[in-house]
Amino acid sequence: MSSEVAVASLDSPARALALRIAFGMLLGFVLSAVFRLDFFFLPSLLAVQMLALIRRPPSLVQGAGIFFLFALLAVFTLVISSAFTRQPLIYITLTSLILFFGFLLDSAGKAMPATFVLMLGATIPIVVVQSTEAATMLSAELIGATAIALLTVWSVFAVFPSTAAASGTSVSQPASPRAALTNLLLLLPVLLLFLFDSNLSLVVVIVIVNIVRQRQRGMTSRIARGLLFGNVLGGVLATIAFFFISIRSGPIFFLLIVLLVGLMLGGRAAVASTKAPVYTVALASFVILLGLGVSPLPSETGSLFMERLINVLLAGVYAVSAIALVSPALDGSQEGQAETLELD
Repeated sequence: MSSEVAVASLDSPARALALRIAFGMLLGFVLSAVFRLDFFFLPSLLAVQMLALIRRPPSLVQGAGIFFLFALLAVFTLVISSAFTRQPLIYITLTSLILFFGFLLDSAGKAMPATFVLMLGATIPIVVVQSTEAATMLSAELIGATAIALLTVWSVFAVFPSTAAASGTSVSQPASPRAALTNLLLLLPVLLLFLFDSNLSLVVVIVIVNIVRQRQRGMTSRIARGLLFGNVLGGVLATIAFFFISIRSGPIFFLLIVLLVGLMLGGRAAVASTKAPVYTVALASFVILLGLGVSPLPSETGSLFMERLINVLLAGVYAVSAIALVSPALDGSQEGQAETLELD
């Protein structure tokens, strides 16, 4: 109920944004089921990340170009990672370069290509360490998920178009190698850990990358802790949704729950301004956990869901703690300003 009231109270651009996010998440799950992707959460996750960050849809040429470049990069990464899996220095260097490039694109405001490149760097090289066959399957799924996510973005923009006036001159921000390197260094300990424990879940890296990319230049450690709230919120909502879906299965009920949560978190993200990253993180955590919970991959759903929930929450604790270490402390002069950024 509260989500319906929240969306109804939004102004026109914010309402359109909230509806794009909610129905984009919904459509991503639907198309993932139609095309029978094993990694059920990928299309929705990619679509939500893009829709939360962009205000106008990519052109067909831009989308096609990104898709083909991503497909080539995915195949190249798979081949090179497979060749150098047993050479840790080359493996870490390759993975770091991909992630650095993704963070660099993100720092320049290139949200859509950054989303795909970061997803690539956070998955294929990691899974190669565990199994070349699994990495090959994941590469194919990533390419398919990219196509589905782009189709989803175009579809929801067609139904809920952006009402923001198109700017004649696009405002571009300079890329920040320093910010990209800082983000990479925050992630590097986790990548090194995978060399010693290949049983770690790739979900951990995906969650950490998603939280780290929400780090803003000059973000205080106090504000950064709001990202942890977003991660926990997404986990709690996914747990509640998984519980109801477990006792009453069926695609219609599942999609209604997805839409309800999408409207609630999407509505908050649309109006939260400086707190929008908190709800973007919550959306991503919700999509990952619920998508894995109902995934067609073989699993003992109940116990494995709880294990994944713990992994996601621990990944959030690590990511926010790492961000807080490189964020300025909140002094007295900032305290009044930060009060406006507190969670409602």
